[in-house]
Amino acid sequence: MRETMDMTKKELAVFFLMAVLSGFMIGIGGTASLLANSLLGVWGKLIGAVLFSLGIYAIVTYGMKLFTGMVADIPKMGMKSMWRLPLCFFGNIIGVALVAVLVYNSPLATPVVAQGKATVAAKLAADHWAVKSFCSAILCGWLITLSVWASKYAPKKNLSASIEVLFPVVVFAFCGFDHSVANMLYFYFLGEVSWRVVGYIVMSVLGNIVGGVLLPLVILLKERAKAERLAMAETKEQKK
Repeated sequence: MRETMDMTKKELAVFFLMAVLSGFMIGIGGTASLLANSLLGVWGKLIGAVLFSLGIYAIVTYGMKLFTGMVADIPKMGMKSMWRLPLCFFGNIIGVALVAVLVYNSPLATPVVAQGKATVAAKLAADHWAVKSFCSAILCGWLITLSVWASKYAPKKNLSASIEVLFPVVVFAFCGFDHSVANMLYFYFLGEVSWRVVGYIVMSVLGNIVGGVLLPLVILLKERAKAERLAMAETKEQKK
């Protein structure tokens, strides 16, 4: 593609490495969340959700490349730039896999892996799992867009922006909505591949895309409506 040719080899390498690091941070956040759920009882889910938000906060702060964050750019991305999405997702799942390998060989293996297996096994065993995955992922995609765009739209670039980045993540993690990249950590711990696993991944990816583009699409329509109104006003002025 022409755009890939326009991007230098170093820029392409940096893009991919930032995607890997993004997945690495999601893996760390997911590990902390699973550990909290395993050890802290009733409060584990809430504390785990707060701990998971560290991953997204680091990603937004350091400009790492996260698939579920990039889908918000689809309305303005153009077909020539779509190649970035699968490349980013591939980098993300490599980063998550690195964390999974490290956790497997660390003292955290027993509680974290067991909790991860239990979490994903329950989702796969549920009735109408495909529909549930898709709908849950839509809600997650919506909240992730609110989070990653917070730094752009927050009224002040300080504590308020940080809260706006973190709060949607805490909500989706607490509710257990499906994040296609974070889910990969659970599937790595599950240690098996089946059509149901592949289908679940596909449905969560599609749901994240649908949920992630809703707000950007509305904002794009708003911008176009404003531009049309200004153009009409300018035309009227010229006719006077």
